[in-house]
Amino acid sequence: MELEGMGVDPFMQHLSDYVEHIVGIKVTNPALEKLRDHLYGTESCFAQPDAWERIFSSPGAVFELAGLLTVNETYFFRESAHFSLLLREFLPIFSTLGRPVRICSAATSIGCEAYSIAMVVDYYNRTAAAPVSGTIEAFDLSQAVIKVAQEGRYNGNAFREDGAQWRAVLDRYVSPSADTFIVDPDLREKVSFYPYNIMDGLPAGAYDLIFFRNAFIYFTPESRIAVLDTLAKALSPGGFLVMGISEIAAVEHPLLANCYKENAFYFQKQAALKVEKIVAPFGTGTKDPPPTPELGQRPKPQYRKIALTIEPERIAELIADDEDLWPMAETILALLRTETPSADMGNTLITAAITLMSREDFSRADAVLSCIERYDTSAYTHFLRGEYFYHNNRFKDAEYYYKASIHEDTAFWPAFYRVSALRAKESKVQYAYHIKQAIESINRGKDRCYEAFIGGFSPDYYQRTLEKQLTKLDE
Repeated sequence: MELEGMGVDPFMQHLSDYVEHIVGIKVTNPALEKLRDHLYGTESCFAQPDAWERIFSSPGAVFELAGLLTVNETYFFRESAHFSLLLREFLPIFSTLGRPVRICSAATSIGCEAYSIAMVVDYYNRTAAAPVSGTIEAFDLSQAVIKVAQEGRYNGNAFREDGAQWRAVLDRYVSPSADTFIVDPDLREKVSFYPYNIMDGLPAGAYDLIFFRNAFIYFTPESRIAVLDTLAKALSPGGFLVMGISEIAAVEHPLLANCYKENAFYFQKQAALKVEKIVAPFGTGTKDPPPTPELGQRPKPQYRKIALTIEPERIAELIADDEDLWPMAETILALLRTETPSADMGNTLITAAITLMSREDFSRADAVLSCIERYDTSAYTHFLRGEYFYHNNRFKDAEYYYKASIHEDTAFWPAFYRVSALRAKESKVQYAYHIKQAIESINRGKDRCYEAFIGGFSPDYYQRTLEKQLTKLDE
C-alpha cells in the first residue's frame, strides 16, 4: 500500500492485509497513516527483536490496532427513533413470549448504545403489566473500549441533541460526578460487556434483538456478506435486527424482511428462506455455529467437530502413487455424500482436492474443499481455496486466500510463490520485494514437502525460477 508522501511501506502493507483478513475491516489510507504514526511513534513498539511476531501472533494486539482504524463515535440514544421502536414495538412483543429474551449490542464501542437499551427496558418494566426479563450482552473488538463501557463513566460528549427526547430517562440512570457522568451501578449490572470479534461468528438462533449500527461501513464487501449472514442466523425466529440509518440500503439477505414502524427501518427474521440457498462468501462451505456462551463470558466458537490430520509428507506419498489418485478421489466424493469424514481422512481429502483441480474438475473440487473447510483452517486449506480461484481466473479472491495461508504459516512457500506471480505487473520494486519474500519462504520450508500442493516440482526448481525473474528485473 502506498501512503501519500510516504511511498510503499511493506510492513504496513502486511499489517493492513492481516487486519483485513482477521477482522474484516477495510483499511483506508488515512486510517493506515494514523496507524503508522502510532506504531512508529511508539518508542517501545519495535524496540524488541520479536516485535513483529508479537503483533502478528496475538489476536488481542491485532484487535487493539484495529481499534485505531475505526471511529468510536457514539453517544446515548443515538438515532433516537430506534429506541422508540424498542419501547413501543419490540418490548410489547417480547412481553408475550413467556420466556426470558436475549438482546445483543454488537460493535458496542464504549457502551452508550447498550446502556441506552438497558434504560429503555427498565423504563418499560416499571409500568408494564407484563415486564420483560432476560439478558443484554454487548461486545466490541477492542478491550480498551470495553473497559470504558464496564466502568460506565462518560464525559459530556456522550450526550447529544439527537437523544434529547430521552433526557428524562437518562436523568434517572446517569448522575454527575465531578467533570464526568456515572451510569447507575444497578443498571450496569444489567449489561454484560466482553471483547469479541464478530468475524468469529455468533451462536445460532440465540438473540431476539440485535443492534448492529454504524459499523457495517468499516467492513470489506466480502466481510459484509459474512457478517450479515452471521447476524441473520444469530436471530431467533421472528427476531429483530436494527442497523444504522445510512446502512439500510446495503442490507439484503434471504432471511431478513425489511420493515418500517415508528419512523425507523429495521429487519425481522423470516421463518423460511426467500431463496433456495444462502451463498457463503467466495463460495466456500459454511461452518457450524458456536455454542451459546454463558452470560458474562466471551464466546468460544467451536466450529470444528473434528480436527483433520494433515501431513504434507503423506500427501506427497499419495500423489507419487499416481495410479491410485483418481479412484481415491471418486471414493472420497462418494463417501462425502453419505458420511462425515473422520480425523484420519485429512490427507486423503487434501489429495483428492489437489487431484480434482489438476484435472480441472472444479465443481467437484469445490465440494471436497467445502468439506475440508468445515474442519480445518490451516495454511494448507487456505492455499487450496486460493488455487481453486487462481485456476478459475478469480485472482483477487485467490490472493485473499494465499495471504490467509501466509498468515498461518510463513514457511508455506507455495502461497508466497503465487502471490509473487500475481504481483508481476506491479512496479519493479514491489515485484522484487515479493520475489525475495518467496525465496526466503522457500529457504524456511523447503524440507517440508510443500511442493505436493503446487505441481510437485522441487523447491529448488521454484527458487531458480524466482531468481531468474529477479535477475531480469536487475537488467
